Amino acid sequence: MLAIAAVIGAGFFLICSDACLRIASAELPLGQVVAGRSIVGCALLGFAAWTQSALRWHPAILTPAMGLRVLGEVGAALLFIAAILRMPFANAAAILQFIPLVTTVVAAWLFAERVGWQRWLAGAVGLVGVLLVLQPGTSGFTWWSLLAVAAMLCMSLRDLATTRIDRSVPTLLVGTASAAGVAVGGFALLPLAPWPWPSGHAALLVVASGVFVAGGFYCMVQAMRLGEISAVAPFRYGTMLWALLIGILLWGETPNLLAVFGILVVVAAGLAMLAHERRLMRARLGAARKSS
Repeated sequence: MLAIAAVIGAGFFLICSDACLRIASAELPLGQVVAGRSIVGCALLGFAAWTQSALRWHPAILTPAMGLRVLGEVGAALLFIAAILRMPFANAAAILQFIPLVTTVVAAWLFAERVGWQRWLAGAVGLVGVLLVLQPGTSGFTWWSLLAVAAMLCMSLRDLATTRIDRSVPTLLVGTASAAGVAVGGFALLPLAPWPWPSGHAALLVVASGVFVAGGFYCMVQAMRLGEISAVAPFRYGTMLWALLIGILLWGETPNLLAVFGILVVVAAGLAMLAHERRLMRARLGAARKSS
């Protein structure tokens, strides 16, 4: 139960972090809010890593896998915040739910991992759901939604690269390095728009966003440590509920029926794939026990 609560809490914290930046962006430019959040998040994650003796040099930090992870994190942060400034909050969050399906398909292509027809079917169904959310060719479509798609692809790159990072690298160290990379990415946008001195309200929102993102990362790590991944993974889709609620309560954004149906299709496809993975895992464990 603690693992499930941690996953649900992680989704809530991460959605709240994005919501804070969306509000702060009414006063501050994109690069400034992203850099500010990342500095706060980096400080908190770095402190947590230091308390666990994980804040130390590791050769894997300079590997291509770590570089790709940081690059994916930077692209995801900048593109997703840019997307939610210009499209419904829940719709953008829904597109991100396609990440597990994308990583499965890409892993099969890049790493020659075996992918059965069930995974391919889940990926195809999930893609249909994403198209229903995007609604190309209709009045509900906005080209800005492609930023959310690009953010989703960056997050998929991040997750795939993470699987190739040496397992001896502490998780908190990976999180700290990634947050530092995103901060650098935010500063890279400084020439595009001047950074004004923030008001107390905007500064508080940016700091709160950093606290939320660090809390979300910590909760997700705890969830993976406290429970089986196959048991807690379905609850990651609870993020959609938080996104819908916050979008309605803060901005009065209610997705149209086609978008709601698309959200349900994406979530259903993801849950179906998770159920299939769980059956495969049980079958492997059963075969291993018999052979022993």
